[in-house]
Amino acid sequence: MAEPWSGAEMSGGQNLWSYPTLSWLMPGKMQDRNDDNQRFDSGHSQTAEGIIEPDVSTGSAVDPCWDSASLTDSVLAFPEEFGRTYHAYRAGSYAFPNDPPEQERLALQSGIIKRLFGDKLYFAPLDPAKPPGVILDVATGVGDWAIEMGDLFPDSQVMGNDLSPIQPDMVPPNVSFFIDDATDTWCYDQALGYVHTRLTGGCWGSFEKDIAESALAALEPGGWFESQELDGIVYSDDDSLPEDSAVHRWFREMATAADRLNRPANLGHKLREVYERVGFVDVQERVFKMPTNGWPRDERLKELGRLWERNFLQGLSGFTFQLFSRAFDRTAEEIEVSLVDVRRELSDQSIHAWMPVYVVWGRKPYEDEVRDDE
Repeated sequence: MAEPWSGAEMSGGQNLWSYPTLSWLMPGKMQDRNDDNQRFDSGHSQTAEGIIEPDVSTGSAVDPCWDSASLTDSVLAFPEEFGRTYHAYRAGSYAFPNDPPEQERLALQSGIIKRLFGDKLYFAPLDPAKPPGVILDVATGVGDWAIEMGDLFPDSQVMGNDLSPIQPDMVPPNVSFFIDDATDTWCYDQALGYVHTRLTGGCWGSFEKDIAESALAALEPGGWFESQELDGIVYSDDDSLPEDSAVHRWFREMATAADRLNRPANLGHKLREVYERVGFVDVQERVFKMPTNGWPRDERLKELGRLWERNFLQGLSGFTFQLFSRAFDRTAEEIEVSLVDVRRELSDQSIHAWMPVYVVWGRKPYEDEVRDDE
């Protein structure tokens, strides 16, 4: 179900995506695209002129890791709505845009989250002296986290998958990206050492079934799974954000709309429970407060809040239009009018609001390991 790609830069900063030939088109599987000699190595002696005999025992069954229809043309035909473009592969399964403004926002957002975490990319106890063999970033977005991990762990193979081909072409040699729907069967040539998700609320019908269970199955024993997820909920420690505020109303409607479309928006507060229920051990949790604007006294938090305000205002229309249109049958004009007070309150520094960011990580147990609760 996955297709690798490479991108070429156009004038004006846009990406023109060029697709490889079948020489390294291996959906759902990993290979070293820098080693041409490995492309056709079946593990047996044969010449290029030899005939590869089919395994007739497989019949006509469809490999769950391969979509028989070529994605090359279809993935680039981004549908347009509300003046924005959206992913074409599995169109409609993700409600947020993928156009250049959204790509810029995603890059900004990633940097903010990293600063919130004290410049940490991960919290799981990965050993730089014995790095994970294969790292997977699920729903990688613009791919910046995967690229940084590739630099940090040059001996690891880092992969990122996403519904949209919006990642850069210039990446470390150990980093690759795939068009993939992570809710499909995970198919990899070897077990994974570390799996990561970040800010994927609204992506899954069931994070537990679609992602956590798949991660557990795909990881090698002792491998780590980590999720860094924001809940779409706002709090105020001094009650400066009234319950009847436009911001509260917007977040409540976002949660309702996401639930109606079977894409729950708030994952963070459930992560630890999900990890433990699925079967991970040594599960740890940290919760961070993200200020909604520059209201904090602390200079570091003030700067984070200013950046988060910019991120949120830049993304607000994109977050809202498709969800509210589908769930509530509202027009673009109705939606835009409803956002006026939301924008005003998000920038009001007399409102001391923050959002929770949850980081949870857990380890796949070894075969002979017994969980403490068993």
